[in-house]
Amino acid sequence: MSPRASARPALQALAVALALSGGAAAAQEAQLPGILAELLEAANEQGRTEFTRAVQLIALTRPADEILRAAEELGRGDAARQALGLEPPQLPEDAAIAAVAEIAEEDHAAGYANGIVGTVAAVPVGFARTFASGRLELWQGRASLGIRFDSGNTAREDYTFGLQVRRELSGWGFQGDVDYAYSEVNGTIGRDNFRTRLRGEREAGERFTYFAAADYERDRIASYDWTAFAGVGAGYRVLTSPGRTWILRAGPGVRILAEPSNGTQTVGALDVGSDLAWRLTESINFTSETGLLIADTSRFDQLFGLNSALNDLWSLRLQYRYRYEFEPNPGFVRGDSRTDISIVREF
Repeated sequence: MSPRASARPALQALAVALALSGGAAAAQEAQLPGILAELLEAANEQGRTEFTRAVQLIALTRPADEILRAAEELGRGDAARQALGLEPPQLPEDAAIAAVAEIAEEDHAAGYANGIVGTVAAVPVGFARTFASGRLELWQGRASLGIRFDSGNTAREDYTFGLQVRRELSGWGFQGDVDYAYSEVNGTIGRDNFRTRLRGEREAGERFTYFAAADYERDRIASYDWTAFAGVGAGYRVLTSPGRTWILRAGPGVRILAEPSNGTQTVGALDVGSDLAWRLTESINFTSETGLLIADTSRFDQLFGLNSALNDLWSLRLQYRYRYEFEPNPGFVRGDSRTDISIVREF
């Protein structure tokens, strides 16, 4: 049975639900009825084509803002905007952008989710739409300022600054983090730590993704001068329900470690990770990021975060990180823990 044929029962049920919900449309306020939200999720599991048809069918009786809200919870806000004809206008003076966007859409519709054209085209087209519309669409960012408490190899308090930029995984996604901590003890530098992480990700079907990632950390007070990792791999979305997402990732790469006594070492490594996001309440979100770097010098990282919104733009974040180095340099312990308390500004 073809995917299109298997999706027909869901769309037929959707049509019946539309007929039943049409009379109650005026009684609901800015919230897609539960049965329609469930059927929209079912159509989403059938693929982009069936999801587009479902959005257009629901739009016959429900307002666009309800549909967009439900679609964004599924991570398909951009696809819903396109189906509703709400996509921001493309730059009229640059016909090349429109041509590249059309090629990318054809590449995706043909089933080449991992096609080179689609991957390369998505980035400039996304930025062009952002500047043309004057809004960030799927992009999110946050800046944080707070206090850090360390234990393990060091026991001190630091001032921290963080910056994070993310693009929702809808076709392609991006995550960039910058974290910096600094402190002085009696006029002497007690902490000078800088870390940045980058990951570009591309959908490869309903559940799978593929990505390229890089991680660089400099710590002048630790057992190394700096360390870095670069690699590629694949991910699998275990949970995609509204309010709960869980992605498992794995991929090969290289780890570079610069140590004061041993110089610079470059070794092959396997990066295995897990990213979990769970919306506990309307204002409280929990995240868990787990990473295991398997190499001659292996490392384990666990990061827990609890974010409590104060209003639409400001929030309070509590974060705990535990790192375990399997082969630390002489004089250093294996485990380090770190607690951050920070005020966060969303943008």
